[in-house]
Amino acid sequence: MIPKKELRCIDYNSNIEQAINVIDETNMLSLPVVDGEKFIGVLSKQFLYENFFRNENCSKEDFLKRPVADFMKDSVESCSMDTTIEEAASMFIASKVRFIPITDADGNLMGVITQQSIFRFYQEIFGTKHNSLMLLVDGYKGALARVADIIADAGGIICNLVSVDNGVTGFNDLHV
Repeated sequence: MIPKKELRCIDYNSNIEQAINVIDETNMLSLPVVDGEKFIGVLSKQFLYENFFRNENCSKEDFLKRPVADFMKDSVESCSMDTTIEEAASMFIASKVRFIPITDADGNLMGVITQQSIFRFYQEIFGTKHNSLMLLVDGYKGALARVADIIADAGGIICNLVSVDNGVTGFNDLHV
């Protein structure tokens, strides 16, 4: 998660020019829109440009003076600090959002979770700097315990343990 204190947000009372400046300064494609501490919505640079070139019949100067409220997406699904990483990953898969806002019970923005932060989390679990072994263990009682005993008897250490649905990995299709 990127905590709110490390995140630039767009003020709800801003105009489009101010919002684009904030988006450009952060090198992001979209940012949360807040009214004080409250999460209000999301403003996307791509949506602004598409809207200007496709739908607007005004000058660039007039467009830049328009309020953020006219263009932000306000029906954005958020999650709480209690949302699991798996639930957040599912939210990304089900939507086309660039980040998921994390809010408290009062709707105050606590931070955002990005796809990159989820990938980092999984990279920490699976690791990249050590040898790893992936085992396919049948789903019968005691199978995993037997494998753990074999590893321990051989002097091995289990650093991480991840359970993955075989349908996700494609292992259901393996025929040995």
